[in-house]
Amino acid sequence: MIYDPFSTRSQDDVGRGTRRDGRRPDGLLEAYAALVRRWAPRLDLVAGGDLARFEERHIDDSLKVANLIESAPEGPCIDVGSGAGLPGVVLAIAGPQRHWRLLEPRRKRAGFLEEVVRELDLDCEVVGSTAEQAARSPRFAGAHAVATARALAPPAAAAALVVPLVAPGGVGVIFVGRDGPLPPGSTRWSPGIAIIRKP
Repeated sequence: MIYDPFSTRSQDDVGRGTRRDGRRPDGLLEAYAALVRRWAPRLDLVAGGDLARFEERHIDDSLKVANLIESAPEGPCIDVGSGAGLPGVVLAIAGPQRHWRLLEPRRKRAGFLEEVVRELDLDCEVVGSTAEQAARSPRFAGAHAVATARALAPPAAAAALVVPLVAPGGVGVIFVGRDGPLPPGSTRWSPGIAIIRKP
């Protein structure tokens, strides 16, 4: 089988096989979805109408970039404005070889992410900071092979928040929606996904 870094994956694809730590990704994704459903009403994690179709609407959408993440240079990844952990938690489950930083300034949502990381034993750290604050920190600025943004801001604004966190040779990934405008300097990687490669 030829590896195609431009193909997209669904939850069913990720669920096949096991991770290097012996755990099945589909079981972890189910456990994650259960945590979101348990906490969403109190923390406004996702729209109430999305809970019934959380896997299809949010998990599968997040997994669209799993192959892109796998093909990126080595190094940590960061999910900017992680919120409920989309796409960062999903991608950490799908690709446990990467360390993920979940950047979330809202204290209650950051607390939820801490609970998810602990419960699922993920290689993630939760960073209670804004993208602007992180971009001023030597620890985070230009330090990531991949930086993602999903439902963070309009595409151009999301790109402006993501790019300062990407290392040279890395890629910024912006979920723009099926018909969303591309941010300046980006290319359409697949429907709904824009990427910016940092030289």
